[in-house]
Amino acid sequence: MCSPVIANMALDGLERKLREHFPKAHRGSSKEKVNVVRFADDFMITGKSKEVLEYTVKPLVKQFMQERGLELSPEKTLITHIEDGFDFLGQHVRKYKGKLLIKPSQKNVKAFLEHIRKLVKEDKQAVAGHLIAQLNPKI
Repeated sequence: MCSPVIANMALDGLERKLREHFPKAHRGSSKEKVNVVRFADDFMITGKSKEVLEYTVKPLVKQFMQERGLELSPEKTLITHIEDGFDFLGQHVRKYKGKLLIKPSQKNVKAFLEHIRKLVKEDKQAVAGHLIAQLNPKI
C-alpha cells in the first residue's frame, strides 16, 4: 500500500491513455462514452456498456497500472449499471427513474451514527450545553 499522494502521481496519465483509445467526438463525447472521474488515489470510469468497460477499458487500465507497478484491487473493482448504484468517496450514486441520486453511503451513515452514540454514552453525566458543543462540529 502506498500513500495517496504517490498513488495520485502514478495515476497521472490514465485519462490521457483512455482518451487516446476513446477520443471525444466533436459534439462532446466519444461513441463509447468513456469518462474518468478521479479524486486523489480513487477513480471511477464510466462507459456506454458493461462490455466496453469489461473487455476494452479494464485491460487498458490494468496495463497502465502494471507499467507503474500497481494493480487494481479486486475488492474495490466493480462493473455495475448506474441503476444498480455504487459507492464512491463515501457517497452512494444511483440513477432511479431517470434521476441521478447521490446520497451518503449506508456504511458511512452507520459509522457516523455509531460515533455519535459512543460520544453520547461516554459522557452520560455531561451538561446538555457541553454535549451540544461536542456534537455540533460533527453534525
